Amino acid sequence: MLARVARRVQRSAPRCAFSSAAGGTTIDEDRTDSLYFTTRDHIKGREVLEEFGMVSAVAVRSKSVISDMYVALAGLVGGEASSYTSLMNETMAEAVHRVQYAARAQGATALINVRFDSNTTMNRLVFGMHCSVICYGTAVKCRPLPPAMKNTL
Repeated sequence: MLARVARRVQRSAPRCAFSSAAGGTTIDEDRTDSLYFTTRDHIKGREVLEEFGMVSAVAVRSKSVISDMYVALAGLVGGEASSYTSLMNETMAEAVHRVQYAARAQGATALINVRFDSNTTMNRLVFGMHCSVICYGTAVKCRPLPPAMKNTL
């Protein structure tokens, strides 16, 4: 059942273009489903037209009891807990997906000042770790700068 829900969510998801520290990636300007996503307060080569405010999304996940027992046994000898690494990565990806969806629902073309916070909790009565990630940022509508202005920035 979870797999069906995940597929349904993936089909309805907006696509995203991640911005790098070097100035961002390029996206197809004709696509209406792309979204700039950056931790900076601006996007190089683009100007903000409208600010929609903060958007946020939370994802909370856990692994199966069998995975938790395996990690507990593997912890006796040390090393990376790969199932928990994938749990953190999956939870972060889900939070990003949800915040992008929330931003697009408001009409945003970009998310700026994106931040993450994560938390893990262990259940002492039963094996298990729960991972929660919150992703938040400012949803904005932006457009490319005119060529004359690009050279001045």
